[in-house]
Amino acid sequence: MKGDIALKTYIDLHMHSTASDGTLTPTALIQASLKSASNEDDTTVIALTDHDTVAGIPEFMAEAAKYKKRMIAIPGVEISTDYHGVEIHILGYNIDPENKELLEKLKLYRESRDSRNEKIVALLQAEGFEITMDDIKPENPNDTIARPHIAKQLMKKKYVASVKEAFDKYLAEGRSCYVERIRPTPEEAIQLIRNSGGVPVLAHLMYYKKLNAAEKETMVFKLKEAGLQGIEAYYNSYTPVEEDYVASLAKQNGLLLTGGTDYHGQNKPHISLFTGQGSMEVPETILPEFLESIR
Repeated sequence: MKGDIALKTYIDLHMHSTASDGTLTPTALIQASLKSASNEDDTTVIALTDHDTVAGIPEFMAEAAKYKKRMIAIPGVEISTDYHGVEIHILGYNIDPENKELLEKLKLYRESRDSRNEKIVALLQAEGFEITMDDIKPENPNDTIARPHIAKQLMKKKYVASVKEAFDKYLAEGRSCYVERIRPTPEEAIQLIRNSGGVPVLAHLMYYKKLNAAEKETMVFKLKEAGLQGIEAYYNSYTPVEEDYVASLAKQNGLLLTGGTDYHGQNKPHISLFTGQGSMEVPETILPEFLESIR
């Protein structure tokens, strides 16, 4: 307590910047995180986990270093993988953003994504949309182009009313302009993260609707055997029942608990930092074990 003010720790271990498909720069993410706290003495614990890139980490960590008394910032990444035809995401915490193997593999994954973007644009053109690769080119050449950038161009050109509509009608899996891309296995991503000094964590388990409960539990067990160290138990769309289920599964497998909103800025405007869709809260009780694991 400071006077009559109860101090709080705000935790968000899953956020994206303009280096992948978020709308805030790494610097702006730091500032937005600080502003989201109730008062200037609150502590924030945050991680930048851009998709298949660590390009935003130097800027993120440099800005965070200005606020060491009230912020713990963690360099991270989110790697998209293929698990028997299902896209599974593996988060990596406290990775070395200069690790040679990590950088080489992430470059390969991004090149696959770039090729995919060209194919998506070609499919959209075939359906009569006036959109080109130049339209979706980012200002910063190091930024990763992803489907949300294409969706925003469709919205800008008034073909759709929102990013969500673009995905629902054209860009989501199963839609006419969806294109698959090359992805590593979860086991490969786990090893890559561990080799770069990081802690691999399975992201948003309940998000994988193609897997039933038994298949999810089998996957968690197999990935634990492959070196997985944690599960994201707190997520923006989880119900209390889902949180309890994932936490129980983590306990059964001796895995760390983590949590984050999957914040993307205005690309997912219904998701806010720290609170997700309004009522989410990552409990402070997860911190001691998590912070110890990344030391």
